[in-house]
Amino acid sequence: MLKTSFSEEGIPGLGRRFSLFPVSVALLFLLSSGCVPPPAPETSLPPQPPRTILVDTPASLAVRALLLGEDKKAVTLARTIRNRREREALLGLIRQRDLDRQAERIRSDFSDGHRSEGAALLKSLQETHPEKAMEIFLTVLPKTLSWILRHEIQGGQERLAIRTMNLLQPYKRSSFHPLMASAYSHWGFRRFWQRRYHDSFMLANQALAADPSNKSALSLKKRLLAIRDARVSRGLVAYRHQHLSKAIRLWKTALAIDPSNEETKKYILKAEELLKKVRHLEGQAGQPAPQSPGGKK
Repeated sequence: MLKTSFSEEGIPGLGRRFSLFPVSVALLFLLSSGCVPPPAPETSLPPQPPRTILVDTPASLAVRALLLGEDKKAVTLARTIRNRREREALLGLIRQRDLDRQAERIRSDFSDGHRSEGAALLKSLQETHPEKAMEIFLTVLPKTLSWILRHEIQGGQERLAIRTMNLLQPYKRSSFHPLMASAYSHWGFRRFWQRRYHDSFMLANQALAADPSNKSALSLKKRLLAIRDARVSRGLVAYRHQHLSKAIRLWKTALAIDPSNEETKKYILKAEELLKKVRHLEGQAGQPAPQSPGGKK
C-alpha cells in the first residue's frame, strides 16, 4: 500500500503547498480501483403542476346549492351570472331538474294509490308544461291512464283526454275506443246545453264512430234529430200558410244542425224560388200604369 508523509515541512525543495500531493494521488487510485464508491448523482424532482387558486364564482355556488337541494338559492345565484350563455344553461338545468322531480312525484303518487293527489299535480303541470305532462300520460300503466282520462272527462277536459288517446300507439288505442266515445258524447252534451246544436251533432257522430253502441251518444243524437225534425215541421206549416220567409228561416236553422239533410235543402230551394217569383210579381204590380200616347195637353 502506498505510504505518504504528512510532515509539516513537506517535500524538500517544493515547499508546504505541495505536501498533500501524494494524498490526492492516493484518492484517485482508490476511486479508479472501486474501493471508494462514487458520489451519488443528484436526482431532479419531477415537475410540479402550476398551483391553482380556487375562487367561488356565482356559477360554482349555484351548482353547489343545486346539489344540496337548495333550488331557490341556486336560481338566485344563477341569475347573477354575467355570461348570458352560462346563465341560460344553468337556469335550464335547474328547470329540468325541477320538472323531473315533479314527474317522479306524480308517478310515485299514482303507483302508491294516491290518485287524487297525483291528478292534482298533473293538472297543474299541464298548465305550465303540457309536453312534460303528456310524457307522463304515455308512460303510466293503462289502468292508471284510464282513471286519469275519466277524471279529465268529468272535469270538462274532454279535448285533452281525446288528444292524449290519439297519441297512443294503435295497439293501445283500440282498448280506449269506448272511453273516447264517452269523451265525445260528454263534450257533445255540454255543447247541447249551450244550444250549440251543430257542434253537438258533430260530436255525437264522432262518439258513434268510435263506439256505435255508446248509449250516451245515441241519446244525444236522438234529441238533436228531434229538434231538427220539429223545425222542419214548423217550416212546412209556415210554407202552407204562405209565410215563405219564415219557412226558409226555420229550415235553415234545421239545416244548421244537420247539414247532410238533403230533404231540407230541397225545401229551401223550392221556397226561395217561389219567394223570388212572388217578389217579382209584386214589383210589377207596384209599377204605375203606362201613359197614353197623347199624354196631357
